[in-house]
Amino acid sequence: MSDLKLAFRQLRKSPGFTFVAVLTLALGIGANTAIFSIVNAVLLQPLPYPDAERIMVLNESSGPGQDYSVALPDYFDWQKDNTVFEHLAATHKESRNLSGIPGRDPERVSCASVTRNFFNIIGLPPQIGRTFGEDEDKVGALPVVVISDRLWQRAFNRGPKILGQAITLHDQSYTVIGVMPRQVTSPQDTDVWLSMMRRSNNTVWMSRMIHPMIYVWGKLKSGVTVEQARAEMKGIAARLEKTYPDTNRGETAVVTPLLDNLIGKYRTNLGLLLGAVGLVLLIACANLANLFAARGAARAREFAIHAAVGATRGQIIKKLLLESFLVALLGGALGFLFAIWVRNGLVGLSPGDVSRFQEVSFDLRVLGFTFLVASITTVFFGLWPAWQASHADVQLALKEGSSGSGDPPSAKRARDWLVISEIALTLTLLVAAGLVLKSFSRLQSLSLSYEPRALFTARFELPWRIYNNRDKIDTFSKALLDNVRTIPGVQDAAISSNGPLMGGWQTGFWREENPRPQPSDMLNSDLEVVGGDYFKTLKVPLPRGRTFNERDTKDSPRVIIIDQAMAEQYFPGEDPIGKRLGVDAGNDSEGWVMSEIVGVVAKMRFHAVDEMAPLPVIYCSLGQVQRTSLTLFVRSTMAFASLERAIHGAATSIDPSLPVFDARPMTNRVRESWGSQRLLSFLFSVFAGLSLALATIGLYGLLAYTTVKRVREIGIRLALGARPNQIRMLVLSHGMQLLLNGSTIGLIAAIALSRALQSVLFEVEGIDPRVYLGVGLLLFIATFLASWIPARRASRIDPIVALRTE
Repeated sequence: MSDLKLAFRQLRKSPGFTFVAVLTLALGIGANTAIFSIVNAVLLQPLPYPDAERIMVLNESSGPGQDYSVALPDYFDWQKDNTVFEHLAATHKESRNLSGIPGRDPERVSCASVTRNFFNIIGLPPQIGRTFGEDEDKVGALPVVVISDRLWQRAFNRGPKILGQAITLHDQSYTVIGVMPRQVTSPQDTDVWLSMMRRSNNTVWMSRMIHPMIYVWGKLKSGVTVEQARAEMKGIAARLEKTYPDTNRGETAVVTPLLDNLIGKYRTNLGLLLGAVGLVLLIACANLANLFAARGAARAREFAIHAAVGATRGQIIKKLLLESFLVALLGGALGFLFAIWVRNGLVGLSPGDVSRFQEVSFDLRVLGFTFLVASITTVFFGLWPAWQASHADVQLALKEGSSGSGDPPSAKRARDWLVISEIALTLTLLVAAGLVLKSFSRLQSLSLSYEPRALFTARFELPWRIYNNRDKIDTFSKALLDNVRTIPGVQDAAISSNGPLMGGWQTGFWREENPRPQPSDMLNSDLEVVGGDYFKTLKVPLPRGRTFNERDTKDSPRVIIIDQAMAEQYFPGEDPIGKRLGVDAGNDSEGWVMSEIVGVVAKMRFHAVDEMAPLPVIYCSLGQVQRTSLTLFVRSTMAFASLERAIHGAATSIDPSLPVFDARPMTNRVRESWGSQRLLSFLFSVFAGLSLALATIGLYGLLAYTTVKRVREIGIRLALGARPNQIRMLVLSHGMQLLLNGSTIGLIAAIALSRALQSVLFEVEGIDPRVYLGVGLLLFIATFLASWIPARRASRIDPIVALRTE
């Protein structure tokens, strides 16, 4: 304890040194702790289910980037033929309107239709009540539901009489039979679970060629590996392909662990960020090692006296390591507080589609990580200076005093190499940041073909039991648009079934002059159903033809509009106007209908760049094709908060039981589609800037220290006739030599890192000459500035004063 107090007093004697050392380390440790807290929450925290590593999510695929949901008959075959899963359950995500609760407005709730064995896969019993029984999981069963803990709290105030209570979903009464524990919200933040098999007689679902957004969950049998499951499911898919070649040709089964399904595409990004922030910490440690070494050299006489009166090398090393430990402890504590301070900013920048990003916390694991990093940095930046100080020549140190000019050549080389390593690591981070920023810039500059600014969006679900035909849907949508257009400041309004960046519906099609292909050979496209002045509201160019009008009704010939991508791909060198396509628009029991192309619009970006391969788009009129899940688009100059209230009033004046949800500006949706790239580019830029600042300070510190140690030599050079500019060049050349050596090493590391980054870059090559040249210029300027001040001071040394001092 006395040694620790002595070390603390020693640091208090040099407040400037202590402040710089603690702040440098706090920035390095704080950045590492902040990133580790995200990695901990997203990647390391186990899922809240028993044996979660055995839970898999299954879907079908026709190749890379062509994943899709599962046909219900295929699920039944998987369930019957597999030998690797204890349970295999089907799930279907949807949303419904919860209404009729006294004292509460109607609200939209996230629902999932599941088979009863889904709860066996989750492995957690309900906290009260029960889940579906065998008689409740079949066609014609009584309408019952299981609800989430948060819905029980939010809508029913945890009332004890919830079991057996009737609730209204989409104007149909359901009886609550159970409440799941707080941690159960799967799949995808569900609040209400319904029986899927009650609806399994749906003719659309029972078609093997339809993939109605059903995903399969499975729990591996004990001892079965993921690879074994993948091999068997691919074998089953191959047998189905032979049995049903018309619908299953080219289809295979994909098996993904649940955690990878939730955060798989972010794993690489987080690994890169953790590596980048680790490099920042290494630069900070190199800086501190040089700082402590210089301080140790300045205290050479002090240590020599200690050695002369009997102190051993071990005692001197212990004394300096204790000082290093105190700096690391203070830096770690300050860094931890810094990480807590920036937490909300990191969560705000993180992608919103993964709830685990919102669950960042500073638990014992994060606190332990901070302490571990602080302890390791003690060794990194403290051991070498302590060892150097303990091995100093006692007689030489006593003879020269604290301002002596002699440093061992090995110590000079070591300090140079520390700065060279800082420059190399900084160049690596700067190149990575440059590539990621250029990628993000390319992503932002992508043509959307619509104008998201001043565009407001809101969603609503029409209960299909009431809005059960096209006339009712069309009447509601026209009334809503009429009401919205009367709101002051509204310029245009329209409705669509989904809209850009809000999911989508896919369908097959073929040209009329060609024979109808088999389902497995059918061409695919996205399909949007639109109403009102859709293309005018979104400001989408219409190069050819016309838009939909009032004459396009359920009784008129079917018409469609296609996008430029479809026109170029399937009508090369032709005018598609007047041509007809066979399209299944999804109307109940309607099937394929020949539809005339009446217009061609610009290609809009409907999906995020990392979601799926883009498909051409077919647009249908809401007057001819029914949809109950709709999005309202409003172009307005009104403030968004006021507009949201006005839209809510416009909708409820038509149907008081209809909730409006997910109301927000279109610009927010566009920014969310850049979520992972935005986080990556921002943090890489921060880390690169921090590393550049640290490396510049480190280089300045080394050259300033070296200049002080060479005062006598510089005085002699000046006395012998050297000009000031020659002295400046002497110091500048030292800095440039360090830059050259560091850049050579850093260039090799940067090329290696750029290859690892290639998978997250968008339309940017890993070796981009402009980025490398820009980084080189930036490092040259930083090196020149860091070298100029010591060089200028050296050129102004008075040789008489310098020689007299010595």
